[in-house]
Amino acid sequence: TRRSNQRGHVAKKKAQESYPLERVRNIGIVAHVDAGKTTTTEQINYYTGAMHRIGTVDDGNTVTDYMAQEQERGITIVSANVTVHWTPATGVQHRINLIDTPGHIDFTAEVERALRVLDGAVGVFCGVAGVQAQSSTVWRQAGTYGVPRIAYVNKLDRTGANFYDVLTDLKERLEMLPIPVQIPIGEEKDFNGIVDLITQRAWTWDDGDPPPPPVEGDVPEEVQDEVALYREQMIERIAELDDEVATAFLEERELTPELLRAGLRRITIACKGYPVLCGSSFKHKGVQPLLDAVCHYLPAPTDRPPIEGRAPKGKGKRRKDDDQDAWEPASRAPSLDEPFCALAFKTVSSKTNDLTYLRIYSGTADRSCQLLNPRTGKKERLGGGIYRLTANRKEPLDEASVGDMVGVVGLRYTRTGDTLCDAQSPILLETIGFPFPVVSRAVEPKSTKDKDDLRLALERLSKDDPTLTVSFPEDNDSGQTVISGMGELHLEVVTRRLQDDWKVEAKVGKPRVSYKQTVAGPGKGSFVYDREQGDKRVFAGIDLEVTPTPKAGKLSVVFACPADLVPADYQLAIEDALRAKASGVGDWGDPLIDVQIKVVGGKYEPELSNEAAFCAAASFALEKALEDAGLISLEPVMTLTVETPEDMLGNVQQDLQMRRAQILSMSPVKDRLRVVAAVPMAETFGYSSDIRSRTGGQADFTLEPREYEVVPEGKRPKLF
Repeated sequence: TRRSNQRGHVAKKKAQESYPLERVRNIGIVAHVDAGKTTTTEQINYYTGAMHRIGTVDDGNTVTDYMAQEQERGITIVSANVTVHWTPATGVQHRINLIDTPGHIDFTAEVERALRVLDGAVGVFCGVAGVQAQSSTVWRQAGTYGVPRIAYVNKLDRTGANFYDVLTDLKERLEMLPIPVQIPIGEEKDFNGIVDLITQRAWTWDDGDPPPPPVEGDVPEEVQDEVALYREQMIERIAELDDEVATAFLEERELTPELLRAGLRRITIACKGYPVLCGSSFKHKGVQPLLDAVCHYLPAPTDRPPIEGRAPKGKGKRRKDDDQDAWEPASRAPSLDEPFCALAFKTVSSKTNDLTYLRIYSGTADRSCQLLNPRTGKKERLGGGIYRLTANRKEPLDEASVGDMVGVVGLRYTRTGDTLCDAQSPILLETIGFPFPVVSRAVEPKSTKDKDDLRLALERLSKDDPTLTVSFPEDNDSGQTVISGMGELHLEVVTRRLQDDWKVEAKVGKPRVSYKQTVAGPGKGSFVYDREQGDKRVFAGIDLEVTPTPKAGKLSVVFACPADLVPADYQLAIEDALRAKASGVGDWGDPLIDVQIKVVGGKYEPELSNEAAFCAAASFALEKALEDAGLISLEPVMTLTVETPEDMLGNVQQDLQMRRAQILSMSPVKDRLRVVAAVPMAETFGYSSDIRSRTGGQADFTLEPREYEVVPEGKRPKLF
């Protein structure tokens, strides 16, 4: 024990000396597809010295888009980590752990799990298109997790770009308070720099390859009026939201850059306002000031509140999450002195070694540590290796500590959303929630010899991607293997990965909608399982009720019965049996959502009852309760955003009417109209080619999941 404590003390001291937590930033780059996230990340890699050349998305040679499909399609499919170091104008070096996330809605799982573990985020917005559908979605997702953000208006060199229009868009569409700390010098092709409103200094960039460093100078005469106006507005907004700056303002003290930055930092961390910067990443303009802003305004791990979770009550070191009443609220502060605690936010399976991504919230661990997974009650070792990750490259580490985002190899029982913690001080963190899949396809091996390989590959792919579900022939009435995901592109990528990563040739059916079911009203069901098994009688009974719940896409199971009727030791197994039964019910065999299943009673005989009998009784009782309540079929509805020239509006509306769409809003965006509609997923297949044909290729659109709605009479086809 003494040796272990000494080793832990040395590890903590070494970690603390290597990099102070106050100078660590864990951030993500989030935005709509094609807003410039990956290009901005590539520029950050270059200017921080992490690499010596600048790749481009068009050439398919960026660091973070390393998958073959990403390079071919020109989009980000999986999030990628990089670690860089940057010294802002204050002269103190910072470590920035950065995640470049996808912008396409089909890969929302990558964004969701990144936002769950980040301390801050940079929202990238197109200087021409402004706030687009997915940029709005990811900005609000970050708000749900309470992630402080800064906004970066990119592509200001493009024709039609307007920084001030985007400011209005940010305020109106995102309902947030933008605080510009920069304004551009020049417009469109004449954009060549920015003015820092904090320091009232100009930064300009010349063209070149490699790009020359920026030149600092006085504010150009042509933008002095705008600088005076926006600086005054900036100071007023900071003073309104920060007491220290307000006091200095009222006392007419000098508002130094240090004072303004400190006030704006407090505002940003509290999510009261959001600094807005500008640039053109592809043209190498504005990236260095963006890095400065990340260090100045986004939080360190020590600026974030302690991570909340649950710990065992009393002195018992409960290992498994099988009894909710045995746990109580707990937290871990971001400190080396706290027991180790980390969240697994991503897994990457391979034929050799599986890689698990961890965000560490407290403590320190090395390869010799044995950690507890409270969900499973299993112990895990980090002996397979700890790595700092740069996209698909791994740098081995001796240890990992609070504030780090690392990859570890060889975890056997850990999946996305699991906690790893000190076995002597267990804590269970909240897991990561993901949306339901909305589209399905049948898939089968091209030859019999590929059958087992296909099954293994799909099991591993669905383990890594929580928005990909797999139903094998024994799990459904179709007799087929069915994969379900977030969209057609998502499933296309999955089937391609079967071939590229797992060397499995498969035949794929046409995409179909993933329907769900709910109950029409409350219902009750009871069942007594009384059977002779061999020379022994087996007996158990379950009484339960089902009730509809508000739309949330979830199924809940609660126990409200005396322990002498349904013993606590059997409740976890009963819940598993109920959830398994609810995964495919009724004539359609669709999963059950927006329902609460309440176990209200049962029958128990100590000599005759066992776990299997209770599970069977629960399954039959649920069938009866659903029959009593009645089932309603639900279909996924999408939010469709179309931007079209005004003279094409009639064609767009006519098409939407044919697709059972409900138009939610219509608003002007520069010289175009933005139409937002709710459309059943079943009516969106082939929309890309249809809208291109109806508008001569002049309209753009995005789709994102909205909610599940009742299927109108006669509109529910069989899945297979």
